[in-house]
Amino acid sequence: MIFGAPILLYLLPLAGLPIVFHLILRQKKRTMVFSTLMFFHQVDPKLNTRRQIREWLLLLMRVLMIALVLLALSRPTWRSAVGTGGKLSLVAIIDNSGSMTAAADQGDPTKLECAQEGARRLLSSLEQGTDAAIVLTVEDRAVDVPKTLTADRDELLKCLDRIAPTEATGDAQRALAQAFELLRSTAARGGVVHVFSDLQQVEWGENAKRFEAKDALVHTYLHRIGTSPQPRVNVAVTAVVLPEQRILLGQPYEIGLSLRNNSDLTADVRVNCVNDRGERSTQNLALQKQQIATVRLATTMNEQGYHWLKAWVEGDGFAADNTAGTGLFCEGMGTVLFAGEPRQFGMLPMALCPSGGGQLTGLVTRFAPSIQWGQEDVPVLVVTTWGGLAAAGSNSTELRKYVEGGGNVLVVPSLLPGSDVSTTQTPAWLGASVRPREAYKSGVRLALLNRDAPFWRQMEQVVGDISAEPIVVYAFCPLELPSGVTPLLGAGTKKIVLAHKVVDKGNVFLSGIAFSPRWSTLPLSGLGVIMAQRMAVAGGSGNGSQIVSLVAGERPQAWPAEGETELLSLSGDALEWKGPASEMPPFPRTGVYLATSGNEKYCISVRSSPKEGEYRFVEGSHVPTLASAPHTVIPFAPNEDYTQYHAGQARAVELYIPTLLLLTLVVLLEGLLGASRIRRAREESRARQFLSGVAARLTLPAVRLLLQGRRT
Repeated sequence: MIFGAPILLYLLPLAGLPIVFHLILRQKKRTMVFSTLMFFHQVDPKLNTRRQIREWLLLLMRVLMIALVLLALSRPTWRSAVGTGGKLSLVAIIDNSGSMTAAADQGDPTKLECAQEGARRLLSSLEQGTDAAIVLTVEDRAVDVPKTLTADRDELLKCLDRIAPTEATGDAQRALAQAFELLRSTAARGGVVHVFSDLQQVEWGENAKRFEAKDALVHTYLHRIGTSPQPRVNVAVTAVVLPEQRILLGQPYEIGLSLRNNSDLTADVRVNCVNDRGERSTQNLALQKQQIATVRLATTMNEQGYHWLKAWVEGDGFAADNTAGTGLFCEGMGTVLFAGEPRQFGMLPMALCPSGGGQLTGLVTRFAPSIQWGQEDVPVLVVTTWGGLAAAGSNSTELRKYVEGGGNVLVVPSLLPGSDVSTTQTPAWLGASVRPREAYKSGVRLALLNRDAPFWRQMEQVVGDISAEPIVVYAFCPLELPSGVTPLLGAGTKKIVLAHKVVDKGNVFLSGIAFSPRWSTLPLSGLGVIMAQRMAVAGGSGNGSQIVSLVAGERPQAWPAEGETELLSLSGDALEWKGPASEMPPFPRTGVYLATSGNEKYCISVRSSPKEGEYRFVEGSHVPTLASAPHTVIPFAPNEDYTQYHAGQARAVELYIPTLLLLTLVVLLEGLLGASRIRRAREESRARQFLSGVAARLTLPAVRLLLQGRRT
């Protein structure tokens, strides 16, 4: 017999309270004087015996009522025992997380191979007709395990053969909940769970999610698979840093691969990279103990559309945390709209598009008299003068919407003779203005301001040290800036000549320097050319395409699109899936996948979990994830006899409902006996009153005669 709440059994002595009350509160005998007992001799003595029997039955019913209430609340369960093979329902949980790809302490096999062999021997030890199931700690659509208990042993054994290594962190709490739910769905509402795992701390330790069992009908056996000694060095991929600007044809970009040395020794590793065009590269890297470093992976897109690259680390002792898949979207050619005449902008059009066709930079230039464009040819950058911005009028509102939607604007002084910026009135939403032009024959050296600004960080990824080349300015218009604008360049440190303002999703660059050698040496330097091109591609993609970064084993938590979604594999596991976005499967391995929801497309980049390289495992006989659920930890043995764990446990019947039915019957009997007692008490009360009256009438004459006799 098993009790779900055995603590209530300690209250069973309270069932004796009716007996105590009966002994304490029973009526005391009273002496009454009667002249004759002739009327009492006529009473049938059997009536008194029946009354006593009824009283004891009523007392027994009340004792049973209290006892049955306590038993029902303790949730009793009866478990039968038949034979030695047993037919108890069983679920095998296989830990297929990344840490299981390491070698076991048994020798050459990996821990995952040991888990598969143990589960295979466990299933083979069951009698024919026994219901069983397999659950994985990392969901993997390639395995396709049955969703319910089944007696088809061959199907389960085939599922075991299909289990492959992953690069994800398992969810032990989800796997246990699924296993317990399968067993509770059976008629016996119980069974046995066998877990084959290395019990890594990140999944089963104190900081992992807890699983709270709702009853004690399921016992869990955890077969701990030992791990071979920790490798000397281990380097894990911890993050992927994507470019923070638009990706156009021919533009060079860098992807940052963040690595961490988890060892106490120097790690000499190689970082390999391959893209969708088959181009490969290798970098040698030395990481000191516990050092974190970022490797730059250069890439250039030559075709419009989605692209991918795969990066992985070689040379350490653990491979399941070494890989990252990265997806990128190339928008093709970008258009730069110049609002004004070409001679107003000096060398700026040539810096943005040296060849005229966009082959070198992915940018083509177009000139228009004013700030306007069609819906099908939205520019990536609008270049205008301070005078043109002031004359925009009603188009200023359209310009603001363009910037808020992700567009970029560059405002520069005009090179036309007689252009005066001192009276320029800029739109209110911009808030900036310029002062009259200042000229210095010998020039003033430009100073970098706010070097930690994102714009300069992106520049350093391309040109390295941005302060290596000195720049001199001969003429400039100082800027008057409101709050929220970041100064980038200054003539000295007090007069600002270049600034950046973020407006929602877009960017506005304000310049007090014209792009002409007469104004400064900036147009003749490589820094000036790269600065102009970075302004054009600043911000994110403007066509709704997005990159979603995940760690292996995760599924998108807040999917930006609604409705039906279709998945297609670009790199990694072959995957074709279509269904509601809320049911999107997790990604157990690294790769790049294209998700389409209506007219929107998203590129999903998956990297390996850095947690799987942590060599920390649960020790002792208590597993924190299982909390108070009954469980036993057993060292894994390749030749173990698994029949000992499920022998003699065939069925479990919950007695909660039968106990409540019996309690209902006892309550009814107690009510009938109590009603009979009340009726009998009323009859006795009336008889007592009658006898008292008779005795009074008989006693009065006798008393009178007695008094007369004494007088005489």
